Amino acid sequence: MKPTLADAANTMVPAYLVLLHRGLLVSRDSSFMTHSGGSWVAEDSGHRFVAEDLVTLLGLVALYETRGPDWQASDEQIDQFISEFGVP
Repeated sequence: MKPTLADAANTMVPAYLVLLHRGLLVSRDSSFMTHSGGSWVAEDSGHRFVAEDLVTLLGLVALYETRGPDWQASDEQIDQFISEFGVP
């Protein structure tokens, strides 16, 4: 059986530690209200990432690190995704 890592409460602190390891300042911001009371923010001198939870925040950072400033999907990529999975 292959090891499985699932999003759960025990991934919050490791996600936080990875963000710190990547040189980002991590904080809470109540001006971005969410169902959990506020958003998590990770920032460095050139970027600011905002998400409801730390695992999603880490995902946004990884998305930007991988895809760069042109992180958005093209219309063709979106269409392929919807064709395969049936959801946007």
